[in-house]
Amino acid sequence: MHDVKVKSYRDLADFSYADEEGKFVILGHQKKTSKDYFLIFSPLELTPYHANIVYQFLQVEGRGKVEAVSSSGCRILSKGWQVHGGGHYQLDYPTASLILHGKSTAFGKYQAELLDPYVHEIPLLLGLEGFFLELK
Repeated sequence: MHDVKVKSYRDLADFSYADEEGKFVILGHQKKTSKDYFLIFSPLELTPYHANIVYQFLQVEGRGKVEAVSSSGCRILSKGWQVHGGGHYQLDYPTASLILHGKSTAFGKYQAELLDPYVHEIPLLLGLEGFFLELK
């Protein structure tokens, strides 16, 4: 079994962002004996492309090196890191749901099977108690 860590570049539990929409990516990091996955959410105004999320998470935060960031993707220079797709998210406060859907033009459809074991845990990790995660 792998571990999934969750990060958001906006406080999704802040209801002033009702019906928030943005993008997300899943990044994997291979260690010697295990692999960790990171589910990273970001609002469109901060990171218009999925590659911007990868750059922000790896290079800006000092986890790795990334180059050639554009709408068509990026190249991760640091060993052990890999993108496992991306998509779009939508927060629907009236139905208390966090919906993941679509795909990244640069990285392809997100691998829902990586998130399936954590569908109940992910909203809690984002401070969204009482919400459910819907994978489309």
